[in-house]
Amino acid sequence: MDCIDCHNRPAHIYKKPNDAVDLALALGTIDRGLLSVRSNATYLLTQPYASVAEAMTAIASGMEERYPGDDRVKPAVAALQQIYRENFFPAMKATWREYPEHIGHKDWPGCVRCHDDNHPSADGQKNIGFKDCHTCHEILSQGAGPDLMNLTPGGQEFNHPLEPYDPEFKCHDCHTGGP
Repeated sequence: MDCIDCHNRPAHIYKKPNDAVDLALALGTIDRGLLSVRSNATYLLTQPYASVAEAMTAIASGMEERYPGDDRVKPAVAALQQIYRENFFPAMKATWREYPEHIGHKDWPGCVRCHDDNHPSADGQKNIGFKDCHTCHEILSQGAGPDLMNLTPGGQEFNHPLEPYDPEFKCHDCHTGGP
């Protein structure tokens, strides 16, 4: 194995739109008080634009249409335009979709590309399977509120937040980095 078997980019990381918007919300560069701002911002970032100039104009007008007369829009537009300039390169057709993050497994197959119970190891035994979360993770606590106080030093089975899921699904079947 070589470094690039797992790490497919030596330098530039293309942030997934939902992660970039989440970070901007956490840092306060986008005001979380704007109704449905996460989905609106992610939608505007992921539209197909022919150029950066077209994207800048569309992001600004899209946000202004959704939040007319709201003073919180100007900094949100600036944050979204910065996210776009750093992560989308229409002339080169380069975005997070073309250069996925292969570390982990939530938004892309990543580790699961090989650790899927289908690739035999050098000794002929099966590789680590995707369903065995404890191989890489030790889930000490999960959930929200008082549930987070239920610490289990030996680890817990993973429980998907908010709603159950089909155990045959892999994380990246639903999580894609954008809409």
